[in-house]
This record gives sequence, structure tokens and C-alpha cells, in this order.
Amino acid sequence: MHRYFIFILLLITLNPRPISNQTSYEPIFDGNSAFEYLEAQCSFGPRPPGSDNLSKCREYITDQIESSGWVVELQNFTYRDTKCVNIIAKSQNPNQSRFVLGAHYDTRPLADQDPAIENRTLPVLGANDGASGVAVLLELANSLPEKTRSIVEFVFFDAEDSGEINGWDWIVGSSKYVDLLSEQERTAIRGMILADMVGDESLRIPRERFSTDSLQNRIWEKADTLGYSDVFLDTAGGSIIDDHRPFIDAGIPAVDLIHYPFPWYWHTREDTPDKCSGDSLEAVGSVLESFLHEQQTGITSFLPEPPIQVEWLVVIVVPVIAAMTIILYRRR
Repeated sequence: MHRYFIFILLLITLNPRPISNQTSYEPIFDGNSAFEYLEAQCSFGPRPPGSDNLSKCREYITDQIESSGWVVELQNFTYRDTKCVNIIAKSQNPNQSRFVLGAHYDTRPLADQDPAIENRTLPVLGANDGASGVAVLLELANSLPEKTRSIVEFVFFDAEDSGEINGWDWIVGSSKYVDLLSEQERTAIRGMILADMVGDESLRIPRERFSTDSLQNRIWEKADTLGYSDVFLDTAGGSIIDDHRPFIDAGIPAVDLIHYPFPWYWHTREDTPDKCSGDSLEAVGSVLESFLHEQQTGITSFLPEPPIQVEWLVVIVVPVIAAMTIILYRRR
């Protein structure tokens, strides 16, 4: 019996973290409502950076998220003589420690992957590649409980999808957002979650290889609990150049939720709403809503944990075990 006591003491000493006491939570995310947001964006037509269509879509996004009670800030910048704007939305009472949820709201200027050569000089409508991620964020702005809102910041990135066209880079808006963060703001971000191409009617989201494992694991666990393991696949996906990368490069945990392999209509004129599904949007939105609610009730760090130091074991653990052994031996 004494030996069992020592063994238990050792386990407690080596693993001092408290066991979280999470209560069940039923998400209210509405996939049909999210799909309406997707269609509304597409109603403006293709939305490349600097276009009138994108300006109208930006006004729409701003109006929608403000009507849900969020405070909007427009982050203006110029890239290659083109005026671009990131849309940032925070709660009325923001917590400095927060999660950034991102999606790009621009669309690709040219359908350069279209099988029809005559279409490759025409723009992409971007129902899935652009509008789907934005739709999830807009519906989350409605469905998140009031207490959870304080730890969430939405960012709608401009100028993500024009890479390798006329000298443009990829992920321009997210790179600008991260560059403008102060050191204090960077360290306050607990994690960044990107929703990109999450509307396909046969949605499959494997584990993007460059994403932070600890954050990815927690989201996948939540998806499995909610019955969405057929969408959030426990398999390795690709390593994607996407809006989560500037965050990871800055030392911020980040994860990319993205359909992979890319659907056949990616960067073609066929990226239209009929390829998308409210059920797919609801799967992603429900998982994120539940995950964020869980994070509001308890603090979790997704930064890599430092290895156990030998010095710590020698200074603390060994003396405790030795003392308990002597006490128990004397009581025999």
C-alpha cells in the first residue's frame, strides 16, 4: 500500500496540471444562414483587390458584422499601387488575450486553372475560395455567446489570392496585419484559425502540415466529439501557403482549415455557389463555435511546451520522493 501511495504521489508531482471540468455545449450555428452569406457575396460578382465589386462586398461584410454587435476597424494599406483593406471586428468589451479567426474576402483576378483557355483571362467568382470562409465568420458573429465574444477577433483579409499574377505575392493582407502588430499584441494572441475553402458539398479537411499541432489537435478532438470526423480527417494534407503562415512565422500558434486536395473547380470559372453546401459550412462553424466556447471557460496555451528539465527533477521531485519514503519507512 505504501508503494502505491508513492507511485500516485510521483504521478501528481510530474503532472501538476488541473483536470478541466468542461460542460457540454450545443452549438447554434446555422448552415443555411451561412450559405445565404455566401450567396450574397457572390451576388457582387468577382471581387479582386481594388475593384468596385470588392468595395461593395466590404461594405456588406461591415454592415452585417456591425449589425451583430461587433466593432469594426478598417486597416487600409497600399500594395503595388492598389488600395487594399483588411476588415477587423472585435467585441464591445474585448479581452486582450484572444483568438484571431480569419478568412480572405478577395477573389482571384484570373481563372488561370480553367480547362477552357478562353476563360483564363476572366476573373473567378470565388464561391468556395473566398466566400465560404467569410460566410462561416459572419454566421459565427451571430452564434457566439456573449461571454465568448470577448476572446474573439475576426479578420477578413484582402489581397490573399492574386499571387503570381502581374508580380503580386500571395497572402498580402495577412502579412500586413501581422507586420503591424506590436510585440504586446502578438504575445496576446492565443491562436489563429483560418477558414479557407470550407464550403464544398463534399468537404474534406485533412491536417494541414504547417499548422500548429496542439491547436490542430484540440479542434480535431472537438470535431470528433460533435460527429464531424468525416469532415475533419485524421490524415495528413498539404503544406499550404495561406493566411495562417505569417502568424506561424511570428511565433503565433495557427491552423489552416482548408479543403484538400483542392477541388477540381479551384481557380476556374466554375467556383460557383452550386458547388457548396450549408451542411459543410455548419460542420466547420459548429466545431469552431464549440471550440471557442470551451476556450472561454478555461485558459489553454497552444505554444510548444518546454521539455522537462533534469535539474527540475533533481531539485524538486527526488527530494519529495525521498522524504515520503523515509516517513513511510519510520511508520512501519
